[in-house]
Amino acid sequence: MSLRGRQAGAKSLAPSVRFLIVSAGGTCLALHADRIQGLQTVEEAGAAGTVTVQGLVYAYVDLPARLRRPIDPEGPETRVILFSKGSARGNIRVACVHGLKDLDPSQILLLPQQFRGDEKLWYQGMILFEKTVALVLNPAWVLADFAGASSPVASLSLSAQALVGGRGNAC
Repeated sequence: MSLRGRQAGAKSLAPSVRFLIVSAGGTCLALHADRIQGLQTVEEAGAAGTVTVQGLVYAYVDLPARLRRPIDPEGPETRVILFSKGSARGNIRVACVHGLKDLDPSQILLLPQQFRGDEKLWYQGMILFEKTVALVLNPAWVLADFAGASSPVASLSLSAQALVGGRGNAC
């Protein structure tokens, strides 16, 4: 076998990135799966507010309000996501969890450059999901108000440029 044949056989696949796809505020969102520490029902988490799990405190993140989106009514599909970045921890209520999606980093699309407002800090890109797009949330921005959160600007790994309003799929 030639050297070229051996190199082709030894090539490793590019590492994939895993996202949890959710709907919140009528928008389909992608959360970095490596930042998720747990998933609870509303009954397990209790009323909106601080959630403590195994001695760790997760402050309430009002994600729809931060995204300037309508608040979802609680229903049977509502879940509470325990989310962290470094020492910053928060709990996010979402209307629906669609599932996990593994992607090659090249499948994360940049947002259109014509948008230049504050929302460029909110998102790191978008991914195609079913018949819509899921906006990739910047974990540093989501948890910026909590102890230990780093600067949202410093944590952007992709050139996020804009707010793109995608409608989440019904659960």
